[in-house]
Amino acid sequence: PLTTLGLKLNYLGRNVESNRLAEDVSIAQRQVDALEDMINGALDICRLEAGTWNVEIQEVVLPSLLLDLVVDMQPLAEAKGLKLGLHSRPCLVRTDRHALDRIVRNMVINAIRYTPSEQGGKKGHILVSCQRRGNHVKISVWDNGIGIPEDRQADIFKSYVQVDNPERNREKGFGLGLSIVQGLANLLGHKLDVDSTPGRGSRFSVTVPFIGLIPPELHAVQTVESDNPDLTNMVVVIIEDDSDLRIEISMRLIEQGCYVVAGESSHDVIEQLRIEALASGPHFILSDYRLEHEDGVAAIAAVRTAVDASIPAILWSGDTSSAVLKKVAASGM
Repeated sequence: PLTTLGLKLNYLGRNVESNRLAEDVSIAQRQVDALEDMINGALDICRLEAGTWNVEIQEVVLPSLLLDLVVDMQPLAEAKGLKLGLHSRPCLVRTDRHALDRIVRNMVINAIRYTPSEQGGKKGHILVSCQRRGNHVKISVWDNGIGIPEDRQADIFKSYVQVDNPERNREKGFGLGLSIVQGLANLLGHKLDVDSTPGRGSRFSVTVPFIGLIPPELHAVQTVESDNPDLTNMVVVIIEDDSDLRIEISMRLIEQGCYVVAGESSHDVIEQLRIEALASGPHFILSDYRLEHEDGVAAIAAVRTAVDASIPAILWSGDTSSAVLKKVAASGM
């Protein structure tokens, strides 16, 4: 229901003409975003505590990861009147790319939330940096925000604990971001540090293993194109037994130029594909995991078998139990 509501509000926000209604939609969207953040944070904590967060340790080009992250966070910082900068080094590190991205991203979000646009006559400023320290690289997020008293610094990594938010302002989150940071750092064996002075700001750091400097042939691929992909004429299969959500996702993809084949089961979409006899495709499959008569893993496999092609697929689910995650991992998705 939350996903369906979010998609509908996003559509209304882009198409409403009344200024008054646009403001109401914006308020509703912010509340939905806050609720979604809380639920996702709680699910992440559950995955970490249950030991079902899968990691893939590999070589990671650090400047590329940090640049993509800062580009993503720039609009959020600008909306609050903050300057967000990056000072990186051409380092290769050994870590899980997605987990490290989540650690640094949560630290940046936390800095944005607790850094005023101006304090003591100085403009709010956040800097993401990395420095080599022997066989390791220290990645730091600096801010000149409100700072954290020394006697509270150990508490901030606990779930649902927040400093300087007695009114429980939802714009400052729910106190889960740094708890997730701590859990992921523990999982990866990366050291976390915090250095903070009330009224002057904070520095949150994570230390990762250093492999070497980026080879010259990788210098040209340190950035990733941020343009939206062209989805025109892409045939997308959607398997979702919630009709409202199925319709909303279909509408959004059709707006982007996709040809959508949607149904509540693999049988439905396979029959549609047979009847329509498309010249090409499908090119992609989107499926919920929990379906009425089958699970998403089986549904995707059935469509792939029917068209005799290993089609790329995305599987979504609110069920993050270890049994489900192991089944999905075993399927090779």
